[in-house]
Amino acid sequence: MVPKVSIIILNWNGLKDTMECLESLKKVTYPNYEVIVVDNGSEGNDADILEKNYKNYIRIIKNKENLGFAEGNNLAIREVIKEDKSKYILTLNNDATVKADFLEKLVKCAEKYPRAGSFQPKMILSKWVQYIDSTGLDLSKTGFGFNRGAYQNVNLFNEEKEILGPCAGAALYRVEALKMVMVEDEIFDKDFFAYYEDFDLALRLRWAGWKSYFCPSAIVYHQRGATGGIRSKFTAYYGTRNQTWNLFKNLPLSFIFKNIHLILLAQLAQIGINLLKGRFSLLLSIIKGRIDGYLGLRKILIKKSKIKKQVDFSEIEKFLILKWRQRIPKEIKI
Repeated sequence: MVPKVSIIILNWNGLKDTMECLESLKKVTYPNYEVIVVDNGSEGNDADILEKNYKNYIRIIKNKENLGFAEGNNLAIREVIKEDKSKYILTLNNDATVKADFLEKLVKCAEKYPRAGSFQPKMILSKWVQYIDSTGLDLSKTGFGFNRGAYQNVNLFNEEKEILGPCAGAALYRVEALKMVMVEDEIFDKDFFAYYEDFDLALRLRWAGWKSYFCPSAIVYHQRGATGGIRSKFTAYYGTRNQTWNLFKNLPLSFIFKNIHLILLAQLAQIGINLLKGRFSLLLSIIKGRIDGYLGLRKILIKKSKIKKQVDFSEIEKFLILKWRQRIPKEIKI
């Protein structure tokens, strides 16, 4: 029997996108999967509509408030782990649609690598299908994270290969691996709320000795930014705060001190670029995010002490790159 996959989708005031996502999933050829929709405190009656229209297809969890991407997913993940019926968990953004054979190919790839804890399909921008959205996570020595291959030609990145970790917008995780890195019922760090929580999980899985692979034949289309926006104050604040937390939580102080000149230069450049471009509202959110990031380091360092470390840092450092910015083609308006 093929292994069971639990697909988890978060909905927060995104009914139209979520329904499009579910309609694409209903065409999936893989024979053994379930869909869990977590309504993250939507303001309207999204949860009731989804429950009525897809009552024989989904399980739904209704939150009274928005718990963020991290804890919203954690609620469903904890249920799946407790039931102990699924070998894999797939986190999928509600603004994504999938090719019918994507799960079949993704699980086939996963079964080839028993020592890997996570897997990345090829994510393509749904509005600009000639460009890649993500083929995994890239972490720069500056501490800033990027989507591997983002905004490059869709015909590139066709090699099945080991990567740092997957973008949680469409990521397959081995349940056994998630159980190993769980700390006090948390898989994703709920303090992160949204953004960089997938970097944090990817690095913790790496520290625990689990590998990660990119599976290019599995295709997902992603709208990107439908919930939080791409250049919004929300994204600017949480992205900046959590970038600070991820840096100090998952990388050794010796690495941070060695690269402090790159780290500080990148943080100053982030402020300078937004200042020069006149993005003053974003700039305020970035500055607040940076301040709150450093002020919140005490609790993050406590969490750092609980990370299960089974490998030397060299096994992680070999995936770190030096990258300063993401180049975006002119025709892509964000």
